[in-house]
Amino acid sequence: MPLQTHALPYRRTSDGLEILLVTSRRKGKWILPKGKIEAGETAAQRAAIEAFEEAGVRGSVSAKPLLASSLADPSQAQIYPLAVLEELEQWPEMAVRQRAWFSVSEARARLQDEGMLRALAAFASRFSDAPSPSDPSG
Repeated sequence: MPLQTHALPYRRTSDGLEILLVTSRRKGKWILPKGKIEAGETAAQRAAIEAFEEAGVRGSVSAKPLLASSLADPSQAQIYPLAVLEELEQWPEMAVRQRAWFSVSEARARLQDEGMLRALAAFASRFSDAPSPSDPSG
């Protein structure tokens, strides 16, 4: 089974840390952008591509995955924080997905995947502890 990668798009506002979620194509559940890594790509590169295609955002993706070991099978999926620098008005999957910014607590209430929830909690904790918001991943 090909390795999947997820983007965790985020931004800091005057209200605090916000997470960008998208809806899944089939069931309309709130999820993190994700996709299968293709030949010649790194997981971080694919995470950035999925954030663009599914959520219409571009930014700075962390070179290191976030808490990959918390997922049920970390060899099959990794989560990469992506600091959003640009939010596009049009993007490839805008006709089939919704996107929305949520506070960390709102995002937790909407995500259903346990691995994503653990990763989000760890990310939010590390983000708030980080001396510089420019590199919350480590």
